[in-house]
Amino acid sequence: MESSKETGCRDPEDAILCINECDFFGSAATMNMCSKCQKDMILLKQEHANLAAGSNKDIVYKRSSNDESELALADIAVASANLASQIS
Repeated sequence: MESSKETGCRDPEDAILCINECDFFGSAATMNMCSKCQKDMILLKQEHANLAAGSNKDIVYKRSSNDESELALADIAVASANLASQIS
């Protein structure tokens, strides 16, 4: 009988079940997950990274728009004061 090294297949004793307990086999190359669970994990990490990046952009945008609003209000106050001084 051929050995597992000759056929490229693993012995059942070497098999590692997926760490997500989905009843498929994992490997060290896929962090002991099956290929489906590994792909799902990668997609989930990318989704979280995209959400975090989007949240940071919203915070920066809101912060800059508040600064611009404050500047606009200050400009209006200065213009009003100038107008009042011209009328008096």
